[in-house]
Amino acid sequence: MRREANIRDLAIGLLLLAIQVVLLRHLQIFGAEGDLVLVYLLWICTRRNRTEAILYAALFGLLQDGLTDLWGLHTFSKTLLIFFVYNYLNKVSENRFLVWQVFLIVLVMAFFHNLILIFLSGFTELYSSSWLTWSILLVGSLYTALIGSFLYLIKQ
Repeated sequence: MRREANIRDLAIGLLLLAIQVVLLRHLQIFGAEGDLVLVYLLWICTRRNRTEAILYAALFGLLQDGLTDLWGLHTFSKTLLIFFVYNYLNKVSENRFLVWQVFLIVLVMAFFHNLILIFLSGFTELYSSSWLTWSILLVGSLYTALIGSFLYLIKQ
């Protein structure tokens, strides 16, 4: 049973990663894109133990980095975020949420993820424009929260 669940979660994650790279990367709003992989990792936190969630974050972050040529930025930011928010997400997942509550939770998590990502990209000078930095931080977080809320509505 455990092996089938791992294979299913890996297959879903790879499918969402492919959608992220093929579709969402080209559907940018003001230079920012939604992060479907982050939404999936937040869902994994509610279903798996801490070690598995961190390993999934590292794996999918590394795959996302490899496919988008951002070696290490997504890996570190996703792993660090999951490491810090796992207990909170696991505790609040016991409740049933309204859509606006899911939106706020995903918005805050996406904001912190993008904040870590922008901080790390400062070392590589990837985003040299302050406009692009603010766009990724604000618009990217809103975009990710909208995707997460939409998926929550579909799941119900």
